[in-house]
Amino acid sequence: MRQSFVTTAAVAAVFFASGAWTPHQGWLAAGLSAAQLVPLLWSRRAPALVLAVVTLATAGHLLLEPPRNAMYVPVLLALHSTPQRWLAAAATLVVGAAVFPAKGPLDGTVLAVTISAVAWLLGAERRRALAERAERAARRLHDTLAQTTAVMLVQAETLRAVGDLTDADRERLDTLLAAGRGALTLVRRTLDDLRDDAERAPDLAEVLARLRTAGLVLDRDPVLPALPRPVRELAERFVAETAVNALRHNGPGVRLRLDVEAGDRLTITARNTIEGTPHEGDGYGLAGLAEQAAAAGGVLTRGPRDGEWVVSVELPAAATRSRTGSRAA
Repeated sequence: MRQSFVTTAAVAAVFFASGAWTPHQGWLAAGLSAAQLVPLLWSRRAPALVLAVVTLATAGHLLLEPPRNAMYVPVLLALHSTPQRWLAAAATLVVGAAVFPAKGPLDGTVLAVTISAVAWLLGAERRRALAERAERAARRLHDTLAQTTAVMLVQAETLRAVGDLTDADRERLDTLLAAGRGALTLVRRTLDDLRDDAERAPDLAEVLARLRTAGLVLDRDPVLPALPRPVRELAERFVAETAVNALRHNGPGVRLRLDVEAGDRLTITARNTIEGTPHEGDGYGLAGLAEQAAAAGGVLTRGPRDGEWVVSVELPAAATRSRTGSRAA
């Protein structure tokens, strides 16, 4: 609310300093000016209603008094805050029609429609950027929590299986395991809700080091070539997610082999021996990676092959200059 107040006050200062309203215009013009400015205080809470009110007030003011450029400023701010395309189009047409009698088609209607469209498009781009940032933050949050919790669960399950524990100790571990699994489920449900409506991703070397401590067998970290930032982030998330899944579904001692091939396209393949029944389900991590890989022009595949569980991702890698491989056997 404070930011909206500052913005509205600044617009009001420009509005009055430019002569968009002066005392000699009378009380009707004063009321229309107030209806243009005051609703901006609630532009974040009720953008559609604010745009409707400000548009009608602006149209009335343009028809009542000789138009000045500052008269457009309130409706431009309201357009910037409004996500509804149809409402923005209607408001733009109303303002364009209202200025036509005084300034004609070019200096009046065309100019008003153009600046109104630009204002809405700038707002739409800002909302898109914020939505993408929120989605990246959600995925990184999932990765961090999933990787950390997986290590804790594997360690607890190992202690329960091989430790010399009393019945009370086993009950405590069972409680810990149930809480950990419940936490992962809750995180995934919350992230699903976020998807329907300047966080730092964990360093890949740190993630793999924690997983080795928990029992993952990986002789050395994969060596990724020079890549554009979005591709590198996807590649590192793929390595971390497949390593976590291998440990979670097969337990300590699982051996993971990672092959990296780089040319015009980057291919990373993760293989591990299947212990027990293969895990066929898609978790949030791999499902999200598959979506992002497809959006980037790549593809992610997974499934059993020759007694191993194989997950592979192929991504465009325009910045790659050499072929680099890494194997942990």
